[in-house]
Amino acid sequence: MIMTAIRDYIKLQGCVDLHNIANHFRLPESAVIQMLGFWVNKGIIKRINKDILVNCPQRKCSGCGSCNSISTEIYVWQ
Repeated sequence: MIMTAIRDYIKLQGCVDLHNIANHFRLPESAVIQMLGFWVNKGIIKRINKDILVNCPQRKCSGCGSCNSISTEIYVWQ
């Protein structure tokens, strides 16, 4: 079953972002989010929302607008 395969993949990796999970299983991110919700609700996997700064000269957001911020979901084995 694909849901257990996704669970096992996260357990093996320890920490993996949504994009990598979707690519690994060749599924749309929206479908992966739905399946991961099951494991998150059971408390087996933890979801972390993270903003990743791209091309930021200060390496932290000060609101200067000189970089791009990408929001992503990271899933961690509990």
